[in-house]
Amino acid sequence: MKSQPRFFVDAPCTPGAQVTLRSDDVRHARLVLRMRAGDPVVVVCDGSAWDARLSQVSAGRTTARIDALRSEQGGELPAFVTVLQAVPKGAKFDDVVEKTVELGARRIVPVRCERGYADAGDRKLERWRRIARAAAMQSRRRFVPEVESPIAWAQGVRLARSQPVLVAYERAPSGSLAAALAKSSDGKPFAIAIGPEGGLAPAEVDAARAAGCDFVSLGPTTLRTETAAAALLAACAACRGWW
Repeated sequence: MKSQPRFFVDAPCTPGAQVTLRSDDVRHARLVLRMRAGDPVVVVCDGSAWDARLSQVSAGRTTARIDALRSEQGGELPAFVTVLQAVPKGAKFDDVVEKTVELGARRIVPVRCERGYADAGDRKLERWRRIARAAAMQSRRRFVPEVESPIAWAQGVRLARSQPVLVAYERAPSGSLAAALAKSSDGKPFAIAIGPEGGLAPAEVDAARAAGCDFVSLGPTTLRTETAAAALLAACAACRGWW
């Protein structure tokens, strides 16, 4: 059975309510999916999914009428996971956003590092937010993950004062990931932190250590920075038994 298209909306959903799709979703529904009024869709808002039908389909405005709340399971990890990712060169951060959203991240924060050679302006930030939203729809998420404005590494690792932060580090010993996860309760928020292509500077390692972060190994091979976040998030999910 073919799955119904899913669209995120901002307006509150109740049976009988009319909600308006965003302009980029309107183009996708009309030109790619060739949808018409009366076609069934799934509308998602604030973690809840609703059965609905398109009531108006036009270039200017497309709306859907909410029918009923869906009984859906899955779509989200048991814990709120933040990804702190050094900004790599080129379009590599696009892949970081897409893959970590598919794997269940709830918040992605671009991080500036001493040995990083790229930054993020408003245009990149808006693109990453569009990518996060599209990836959330494709992977049948029930929340659109946040993509925040860039911050400095030292600011990012201070998150460890309120929740565990796992820093991928090439000098961490084997078994360090499992040991770090064992220190906190399942289902509690945590963050993963990935350094830049040039590696973390000594001062950044010291800042993470001083903040109370856990340094964890990603295995015997050296991963590219755009690969590391997805690998670490997947490893955490496997160690937690979420898969």
